[in-house]
Amino acid sequence: MTDERKAYYWLGSSGLSAKKAGMLLEIYGSPSEIMSAAGREEKLREFCGNAYDALVARADEELLTRELREIKSKGIRVIVPCSEFYPERLSRSMEYPPVALFAKGNCELLTRPSLAMVGSRASTDYGRRVATEWAAELSEKFTIVSGHATGIDTYALGGALSSGGSAISVLACGHDKFDVPAFMKNSSDRVLLIGEYPLGRASNKFVYHERNRLISGLSDGVVIVEAGEKSGALITARAAAEQGKPLFAVPGSVFSTRCAGTNALLRGGATAACSPSDILEDMGYETRLKESVTELTGSRAKVAELLRDGDAHFDDIAEKLGMSAGEAAELLGEMELEGLIERKMMNRYSLLVR
Repeated sequence: MTDERKAYYWLGSSGLSAKKAGMLLEIYGSPSEIMSAAGREEKLREFCGNAYDALVARADEELLTRELREIKSKGIRVIVPCSEFYPERLSRSMEYPPVALFAKGNCELLTRPSLAMVGSRASTDYGRRVATEWAAELSEKFTIVSGHATGIDTYALGGALSSGGSAISVLACGHDKFDVPAFMKNSSDRVLLIGEYPLGRASNKFVYHERNRLISGLSDGVVIVEAGEKSGALITARAAAEQGKPLFAVPGSVFSTRCAGTNALLRGGATAACSPSDILEDMGYETRLKESVTELTGSRAKVAELLRDGDAHFDDIAEKLGMSAGEAAELLGEMELEGLIERKMMNRYSLLVR
């Protein structure tokens, strides 16, 4: 690394927030100038506060060289604003983007179209299914970006990878504090693990705010699959709004507290996503040709025939199919997720394919 890149690493790994580091860059012009001022200028001490002593102690070329050598030996790349893979998305959308990123895996993924899919740890079967199936389809156009929490995040990443797509997992800790799950290890050439925390940094409740804004920053759009009223996914949603990113929310049951957050986002102006096609169209992609009615078989073909001439009520569909309400709801729900039919007001359904 050049001295300037080394100085960026020093600034980004010394415990300062991205905002404070960015403000220092505005004042001094470059990280090397800040490094030169460390230990000499009282105004720098006043600005950095409790982080100042650590900043000065690490302003040592030999120490930084040893640290960078160790990082490289673990297969981790340090990406700074003057590096090849530093994402332009961050500079365009964030007032104070990270001054150093730590990446392990396929860094080429940072140059491709990307879509964040996040949600609650306490997810339902509905949310997990949406995350898995939608990520699989959307990964044809996008690298799927998410966190690493058990729940919607990991189901979205797993859905993308299981279908042959690619995934970026944004860490809330140093790489040495993260246990890579098996489904990522088996797809290492299509995975990137990235974060703004150096080796040795453990996660805590404060870093998730920073991590979630980075999930949005690395993405071209954000989809909130399922979130409760106080879900951390709503932090990502707020970051998307602040960064000017398209924000989508998947509607959920009004009777479920686990969908309260996503439904609130819809009331607040987020775009309703009822299928992957909604997202693709809003993001400027042509949706793939849906199946024709003639290609449907079994109960799906019967539903299509019932709806060929116009909308029908749920009760009428269930009666004509000879199904119980539960069986009909499951079938229609599957067809809706597949983009074959659409649920409208008053529990009526319409056909979306020819």
